[in-house]
Amino acid sequence: MNKITQAPHLVLWILIPVILLIGFLKPDKTLDINIYDTYLVIGLINLAVLISIIYGILGFGYWVAIRLNRKLVNWLTVIHLIFTVISFCFIILIPYFLPPSSQGISSLYFDAQTTLTLSAIVAVSIQSLYLINMITALFRKCKLNFL
Repeated sequence: MNKITQAPHLVLWILIPVILLIGFLKPDKTLDINIYDTYLVIGLINLAVLISIIYGILGFGYWVAIRLNRKLVNWLTVIHLIFTVISFCFIILIPYFLPPSSQGISSLYFDAQTTLTLSAIVAVSIQSLYLINMITALFRKCKLNFL
C-alpha cells in the first residue's frame, strides 16, 4: 500500500500494455451501446487505446506532482486508483461477455449494459477525486527530502 502512495503513476503505466494487449487480442469485438434512437458501436481496440491514453494522462499528472515534491493525500490516491482501475477494467472486459448482436437480445445483454453504464458513471465521477487530490497537492506544503 505504501508503494502505491509513493508511486501511483507506476500502477497506471504498468496497466497500459495490459489494456492494449486485451484490445489487440480480440480486435473484431465491439461494444454496442443503444441510447434512445442512437446506436453506438465502438471497437474494442479503440476502447483499449482510449483507456490507455486516459491512464497515461493520469499517470503523468501523478508523476509531475511527485517530481515537484508535492504531497498527495494518500487515501484519495488509493481510492482513486482502485476505483479507476476496477471501473475501466469492467468497461474493457464487458465486450467479452456480451452475446453477438446477431443472436438477438437476451437478459445477459441488459445486465451487461447496466454494468457498463454503472462502470462508466463510476469511472467519470471518480476522476473528481483526482482533481481534488491534485489541487490540494498544489496548495499543501512541499515534502522535505532529507538524506
